[in-house]
Amino acid sequence: MKYDIAGKVLIEKCREALLTYFFGIDVAYSVVLEELPQETVSVKRSDYPLKVTDRKGISYIVILEMQSSWEPDVPLQLLEYRTRHILKLGLPAVSCVLLLRESNLARDRYEDQEVQFKYRLIRVYEWDARDILEKGITCLAPFTPLMQHGEEVLIQAEELIYYSDMSRMDKADMLTSMTILSGLVSPDLPVKLLNRRRDIMIESAAYDLIKAEGMQQGMQQGMQQGMQQGIYQSIRKLLLHGIDANEVARLLEVDIQTVMTVAQSPEKEQ
Repeated sequence: MKYDIAGKVLIEKCREALLTYFFGIDVAYSVVLEELPQETVSVKRSDYPLKVTDRKGISYIVILEMQSSWEPDVPLQLLEYRTRHILKLGLPAVSCVLLLRESNLARDRYEDQEVQFKYRLIRVYEWDARDILEKGITCLAPFTPLMQHGEEVLIQAEELIYYSDMSRMDKADMLTSMTILSGLVSPDLPVKLLNRRRDIMIESAAYDLIKAEGMQQGMQQGMQQGMQQGIYQSIRKLLLHGIDANEVARLLEVDIQTVMTVAQSPEKEQ
């Protein structure tokens, strides 16, 4: 399962609630920054660089990494992103990591012979899902399966979204993101959520990703053909949404040649 798409959906729609709740940033306004120009093939980008203005009128950059699993090079990548955006915008920066899956290796600082770098690390799995429900933070309900007591309140969290005053499209995106993230906990949870709310999830752009991973066809029927068709459909839909072919390949973990083949092939090949 590619959790990047769920992360992108939640950052686009719920970044201010996320920054306020998990990182204690008093956000008045925020915007997702454009990627930096890729001057060389070695230049990496931040998953979610944000420009934030707090309620005191102070503006700064938030470099937000959402990691499904801890990777050793996260601190150095974060430091690289931070430096590049400071140089580009001339604003102070806050570096944040949102870690979704438990890891004993995760650290909130990096040190070597020359550098000492401390950043904010939030271990989502240590937070209590019941608090999200008690406070009625609908935007953060997709994270509840990953949290303490998450499985216990899964249906309540799903209903918080479903019966909210969000638009139908936003509900579809939130429920689909929740389904994707729940796969980090158990393969049974996504199936449970799909069976309850497939009718609205199919309206989300992220829904094709579920089909691509076989959660609809593959899990239920064990059909490799269904999984392949789902991947082709996901590639087509992401390309139609204007996402670059290289980015599509990265998100779906397929080679660029597959993306280009699908892009150039007739629609019937789905």
